[in-house]
Amino acid sequence: FSLLVDSISKFTFVYPKRLEDRRNNSNQWENGKSNDSDSDCAEKYANGGKCLNGSTNSINKDQDESESVTENGLSLDKDGDLILERKTKGVIEIEHSKSTKLDLVGLQIWRGALLLADYILHYEKRFKNRKILELGSGVGLTSIVSSFCAREVICTDINIGGLLKLIQANIDRNAHLKDPDCNVVVTELDFKVKYEDYSEYLKTQLQDVEYVICADVIYDDEITNAFVLALEGLLLELPKLKAVYIALEKRYVFTVEDMDSVAPSYEHFLRVFYRRNNRFGIARWKLKQVSTNFPRYFEYEKVKDLVLLKISN
Repeated sequence: FSLLVDSISKFTFVYPKRLEDRRNNSNQWENGKSNDSDSDCAEKYANGGKCLNGSTNSINKDQDESESVTENGLSLDKDGDLILERKTKGVIEIEHSKSTKLDLVGLQIWRGALLLADYILHYEKRFKNRKILELGSGVGLTSIVSSFCAREVICTDINIGGLLKLIQANIDRNAHLKDPDCNVVVTELDFKVKYEDYSEYLKTQLQDVEYVICADVIYDDEITNAFVLALEGLLLELPKLKAVYIALEKRYVFTVEDMDSVAPSYEHFLRVFYRRNNRFGIARWKLKQVSTNFPRYFEYEKVKDLVLLKISN
């Protein structure tokens, strides 16, 4: 079947200062930006990461990620709000669907992808000249943002109904924004396929991946089970992998059994990951919750239920 794509949306973002300076010094990037002053420079930030107090699946905060704004050289106004000097804006155009069935939710743009895009922009120095793999890329937004600073981006999803062609079309549509030295590859990676069954081409491509990113892939228990197994394979097999970043929005429902509002998909992911991680009696990898105390570069509502997780050795 063919994908039901019914919209092209423009996602406006503000270039971080370092990235802006590099682009201003490169004639190849001139078509990828527009100068636009913004008098409303005060941007509120929120520390969105809260541990699951009292839960056996509680997550520690990643202290390496929780830099204070003063340490970053950023300014606060009298109310404690972050002040950003906005000079240069860019626009990403994405072809996508406004609504889909559950099995094609990747055709929509969710806030987790925008949170992860913000993180990559703010910490672009960390990802500069690195090789990045995105899992469950959907329509390719975070891979496009990664291409601003990475050496190479492998953008993956299942090959269903022309999805990979749609991702490639979105990447081509925004090619003027990427670092001219960055190579972007679109290929299939299905969570339900074991690493040993990957094609030799894909295995070769993955060997020097340094960061894995994924957004909004935790929403269905069956897919989550496959996702955790896929992550485990990558963590075991990729020799240069430094960290995995997972962005999502916790979605709460009220259950009679718990007599409380719970986030079942998120809790299920934690249970499955910890079970796999501790199955030999010792935790092989560290799962930490990253502070979301960084500026918002894209235009969206940065709600408190947005979560950014980091898995590393």
